Amino acid sequence: MRLLQFIEKESSKPYKQILLIVIIAGIANSLLLGIVNHATQAVADNENLTQYFWLYMVALALFLYAQWFAFERAIITIEGAIYNVRIRLTRKIRQVELPFMEEQGSNSLYARFTQSDMLISQAIPQITGAAQMSVLLIFSFLYLAYISYLSFLISMAGMLVSAALFLTKTRRIKALLQEVKQKEVNYFKSISHLINGFKEVKINRKKGQAILQNIATESAEIEKIKLEVGKQESRLWGHGRVLVYTLLPVLIFVIPSISDIHTDNIYKISSTILFLTGPIAILINTMPVLNRVNLSIDELVSLEAEMDQVISKAFSGHNGDDKEEESSNLIFSDFKEISMKNVSFTYTSDFGNSSDADADSDSGKGNSSDFSAGPFNETIYKGELLFIIGGNGSGKSTYLKLLTGLYYPDNSPENSNLFVDSIAIDKTSYPAYRDLFSAIFTDFHLFDKFYGIENIDSGKVNCWLEKMKMQGKVEYKNGGFTRTSLSTGQRKRLAFIAAILEDKPILVMDEFAADQDPQFRQYFYETLLPEIKAMGKTVVAVTHDDHYFHVADRILKMEEGRMVK
Repeated sequence: MRLLQFIEKESSKPYKQILLIVIIAGIANSLLLGIVNHATQAVADNENLTQYFWLYMVALALFLYAQWFAFERAIITIEGAIYNVRIRLTRKIRQVELPFMEEQGSNSLYARFTQSDMLISQAIPQITGAAQMSVLLIFSFLYLAYISYLSFLISMAGMLVSAALFLTKTRRIKALLQEVKQKEVNYFKSISHLINGFKEVKINRKKGQAILQNIATESAEIEKIKLEVGKQESRLWGHGRVLVYTLLPVLIFVIPSISDIHTDNIYKISSTILFLTGPIAILINTMPVLNRVNLSIDELVSLEAEMDQVISKAFSGHNGDDKEEESSNLIFSDFKEISMKNVSFTYTSDFGNSSDADADSDSGKGNSSDFSAGPFNETIYKGELLFIIGGNGSGKSTYLKLLTGLYYPDNSPENSNLFVDSIAIDKTSYPAYRDLFSAIFTDFHLFDKFYGIENIDSGKVNCWLEKMKMQGKVEYKNGGFTRTSLSTGQRKRLAFIAAILEDKPILVMDEFAADQDPQFRQYFYETLLPEIKAMGKTVVAVTHDDHYFHVADRILKMEEGRMVK
């Protein structure tokens, strides 16, 4: 069973103890049936019912305690397993590389992370109850065999036929659920277009209508499949009812005519079959949930396998955590220069949905032809203010990702062409190399707190808020900014403050001033950048603002993925 394999792998808690308690609860529940049947017979025979009363109370107490214990331990065990998976997968997110994240897309990754473990967590009480009902079913059939062996054989034959039909329909349902999952990926993608592209949709009615039509079409397809799933599941429920109510007339009307069965036993047989109606219904109703849980577990396993493959390929046999540990002893902050020698990067046709705007806009990335940036043979010197210019699609953002270590060059890491002074950077030293940089990319993310920055001086934060003309709009409190729902330009200013507080040797900015007003833009180039340089920082900035090119120490120009003179 997929769920048990998942628990055995992920949880430190012994699930066999839970199974034992579930079995005890099922036995106690079936004992209640037997005690009631025999007590009823005792009433007819005018016997003393005291022993049956106490037996019933003991069995009931055992059943209630075992059921409570099983539910509690099952929840603790599964939540522990989910916790382990979450921690491990989030650690592996840090170990994968940017191309993997760009190919997957944030919406897809978020859905795969959250929906799967949430469904598993919510389904556990129902599945635990169904496991208990399974045990109850087994022991109730054993009790039926004790009453009438012929009735037991006929009931088992009916169960086997129903189980065969049940498994056939379950496979069909599982295939349909898998199809729904694929359809929902496209549905969520369309929803993300509607939300993330709200401004564009708002001012373009035709675009909005087309997206809504696309969503309606995908929703209709999903609805059609889910209706079929519902029909199949309702038929499963019907099969369970048909089994019970077919067995009843056979055992009550047919069996007594061909076999010598005492009248009291007929009553016990009928009450046992009717008693099983509830457990059978619970089991059948749980199977759709179990199908979804199995799919969720498969999704988590598939996601981890994809990340493991990327990590293994990227690190060439090095464990990601080991790689960071090895590089933690390397310190490059006292560098004098960073140089590239024939460094290049190629976007292959199957690269995916990269968000690199430069390469994507007019380079042909994502089409049948590949786009290559480089080879680069540039050197960046400590303390300089460097501007990188070029048209859209020229490869500027790709160059920044190579420079900051977010992309690995095409050449083998064992023969690295990226150097800090005379030290060659390979994949084991990339984490330490990346520590040189603070960056504000065009698709920057503004965090709610200053993660990774210790002993923050609130006075320094307030000073920079004033320098960035954000005083009165935002305050520093509880380790972060009190407000981030601002314009893009203002959010960039807050990201700039966060980057400064990180106190890294190199500050990289991609079109920082593009979203600033003219007054602040002039202030940024003529006052802030010289001040950052005076702090001993190296500044690498992508810009189109030719009015301020005179501020830079050097300017590098890119065309069609290459540096030009």
